[in-house]
Amino acid sequence: MSNLQQIISLMAQKAPHRDAMDWDNVGLQVGDYASEIKKILIALDINEDVIQEAIKKETDLIITHHPLLFNGLDKVHSQTAKGRIVMQAIRNEIAIYSTHTNMDIAEKGLNDFLADKLGIRDTEIFSKEKEKKLYKLAVYVPADNVEVLKEAIFKKGAGQIGNYSNTSFSSKGEGTFLPGENTNPHLGKRGEIKKVEEIKVETVVPEEKIDNVIKVMLKVHPYEEVAYDVYELPLQSDYKGIGRVGYLKESFPLKDYCEFIKDTLKIEKLKVRGNLEDKIKKVAICSGAGADYISLASAKGADLYITGDVKYHEAQLAEELQLNLVDAGHFETEVIFKEMIHQYLQEKIQKDKLEVKLELSEVNTNPWLYI
Repeated sequence: MSNLQQIISLMAQKAPHRDAMDWDNVGLQVGDYASEIKKILIALDINEDVIQEAIKKETDLIITHHPLLFNGLDKVHSQTAKGRIVMQAIRNEIAIYSTHTNMDIAEKGLNDFLADKLGIRDTEIFSKEKEKKLYKLAVYVPADNVEVLKEAIFKKGAGQIGNYSNTSFSSKGEGTFLPGENTNPHLGKRGEIKKVEEIKVETVVPEEKIDNVIKVMLKVHPYEEVAYDVYELPLQSDYKGIGRVGYLKESFPLKDYCEFIKDTLKIEKLKVRGNLEDKIKKVAICSGAGADYISLASAKGADLYITGDVKYHEAQLAEELQLNLVDAGHFETEVIFKEMIHQYLQEKIQKDKLEVKLELSEVNTNPWLYI
């Protein structure tokens, strides 16, 4: 058996809520954290057809990419589509959870998934949106207590550098102190100078975890008064961001690569600006609506920029910049969200031995018809 809180925790491991853009609204939108979850429906959007599908399939939770609620909801009634959806969800005890720009930004999130599908390798963040400050923590601890202290702070998130965890540097030294009258020293006696073999342990800690790391460090450290230093590492900040830019395995004429995009994303037609004979090697992408980044794609030296929801004058800007541009559609570049989340949750469910079934929504939520 599993509950909603467990599923949300699994989703937050992949895309933490704090990484969402400031204007976004992600996380649980309808539901009870303690409710039992036996079946999950995964959808790109939620509309009245999707909520009816969820009811018919007897699902307990709908996970979507696009949030149902972006702004505050001051009325819930049957005269609005959102009101009807919320009412139907509550009546049928169906929770609604959304993971939007935090999933776009996430490592191995939607943009990485799209890049992989389109054969784009050696990718880097296209537009840096979220800067996570890093701090250096240096603490002096008796040699006998080093491993206990390191284990405790690592569990709270210290020592994470990229895909490496539990990183630290230790150096030996001699600590001296004179316990005062009202002290209860772990080592030595009051009124006598004590010399102790100590280890200086240094590690890095992300900004959002520094408080908890210090708390547990102070708790497990044997000294009454702990000597430690914390300072910011401005040149070592960790960035997260929208979109990716990388390279194809080999150069392709734009025309041929467009055919590959159509086959891969199951698109009948593409909107293309550029020279179809140009050789394409370096490609920038942004799933959904990314026309705001056309100038950045040009500045990054991309041969091609792929996104959706491009307006007429934005395409003209690409023309002025002599940038090849493909509008593959908002829906078409993000509907792969369903496949990605299914793969991710299936692996987690099997690993954790949870009794949860997954369903992919069969409702086509694309508002556009192509005739």
